[in-house]
Amino acid sequence: MAGAKNPLTIDVRILYVEDNPIVREVTAELLEQPQRQIVAFGTAEEALNLFRSEAFDIVITDVSLPVMSGMDLTRSILRERPQFPVIIASGYTLDFAVENWAANVRSIIKPFTAEDIDALIGQLLKV
Repeated sequence: MAGAKNPLTIDVRILYVEDNPIVREVTAELLEQPQRQIVAFGTAEEALNLFRSEAFDIVITDVSLPVMSGMDLTRSILRERPQFPVIIASGYTLDFAVENWAANVRSIIKPFTAEDIDALIGQLLKV
């Protein structure tokens, strides 16, 4: 994370992955805040390529994606950067699937509120 320790001035880059274009657009708007930059993609492959070449603070991914799933994306990210924070979003409970992963991986059920996702981002980034 870049910036000072004041949460109001921290710049957070979020890599967001959702294959449904309407959900992607609405959720990207939900995630927007003055101190955040949201970079959204429709596939895990595109997101992983950018993750490897640019700096991000957190990844938020849908679990069900074409070709490479959000779970596979998360595994790839954690192989490269084991402490990297990831939020996996799904229409059903995923706790059983992520409970044995690193402490920096969380799940959230869709649809979620801005308050719920903001709280989770804050917990993972400790801001």
